[in-house]
Amino acid sequence: MDASALRWTLGIIGIVLLVGIYLYGVHQSRLRKRAAMETFTREEIDSAFIEDEQLREELDNLNLVMNDDDPLGNLDAISINPALEANLSASSLPCPDLFIADVVGNIEAERMISYLLKHPDHRLITGEEIINAVNHVGLSINTNEYLEYRDFEEVQFTLASLSEPGHFAELDQLEFNTLGFICFIDLDAVSDAARSYEIMLKKIDELVRILNVKVYQASQDLLTISEITQVRKRLIS
Repeated sequence: MDASALRWTLGIIGIVLLVGIYLYGVHQSRLRKRAAMETFTREEIDSAFIEDEQLREELDNLNLVMNDDDPLGNLDAISINPALEANLSASSLPCPDLFIADVVGNIEAERMISYLLKHPDHRLITGEEIINAVNHVGLSINTNEYLEYRDFEEVQFTLASLSEPGHFAELDQLEFNTLGFICFIDLDAVSDAARSYEIMLKKIDELVRILNVKVYQASQDLLTISEITQVRKRLIS
């Protein structure tokens, strides 16, 4: 075979390979598109939400421009993604009624320090989650079926449930759940209130990390460092 024939042969082989690679790529692309349509991948869902947000922003801008020409507010009534927008507004639901057990209600407010531990979205805490937290934090159930923390045989603080009946007698039952806890110190029942308070803060921090809850004051405002500082000053004065 002379050089000219060899070049032609190699050229034909190269063209065949290129065509084969191209056809294979097209085939793979079609398979990927078909799989995406059948499975609706996470990336596609996210991109749809992004497009919804972009469209919503455009409508907001359009609404500002056309506000004078739209006295009936028709543009405001446009819903981009009703299901998604319904979920976004769910967190604004009112807080359900919190149950205050007698063991808490019988203590004068001035003689007690108490904080609420619960989820911001009012999600229930299951019995399984509580048992796991109890084992990690070192809490125990007393004779009245409330949770308490003891140190040197003295009760430092107590926890009651924010859901009726307030105690944890049925904690091991599968259906047990609660809106959260009220964690409190009876100042007349402890020998060193300042020490009990520091112990309670430490254990509350552990519960927050285990249960992923937030800490609120009795007024249901989030607990702040400023509030903690004020309580510390009051206890050592």
